[in-house]
Amino acid sequence: SHQAMIYLDNAATTRQKPQPVIDAVVLAMTTLGNSARGTHEGSLSASRMIYGTREKLATFFNCPRPDHVVFTANSTEALNMAICGLLNPVSLSFVPADRQGRIDYGEFERLIRPETRAIICTHASNLTGNAVDIGRVGAIAHAHGLIFLVDASQTAGVLPIDMEAQQIDLLCFTGHKSLMGPQ
Repeated sequence: SHQAMIYLDNAATTRQKPQPVIDAVVLAMTTLGNSARGTHEGSLSASRMIYGTREKLATFFNCPRPDHVVFTANSTEALNMAICGLLNPVSLSFVPADRQGRIDYGEFERLIRPETRAIICTHASNLTGNAVDIGRVGAIAHAHGLIFLVDASQTAGVLPIDMEAQQIDLLCFTGHKSLMGPQ
């Protein structure tokens, strides 16, 4: 007999993938070669698909240049690459949240010191569900000449993200959660 299942762990990964995602994975596994590993059609098709994906992601998140879209193993690796690539080891300041998980946006400006180089924030918590007004934080960062890095692992595909309008310099996210990609 067919049993229904209720799955409540989308914050970790989406389990039920839409049929077009399954079809795309099967197509890739049965027709594509290894990108940049030759000049045969399978390899060239893989390279074209990867660049096409860069273009689609750039459009989706309003990133100014598709060649600025970088693929990593996961969002943790992306965040570490961005942080280690941009910042020397320095002290950290944390914007506190109240018991309901809400933050005081004035704290961002109060914590900025002359040596501050970046504001790094999570768009939304997978524990509380609280979302940060990243447009507001982006405006604070850019008003002070700071880099703005956003971890959108929980929100990419759920909440609207516009890198230009929200003044996001670096956006890190994963494809296997609300973008419904493979794990």
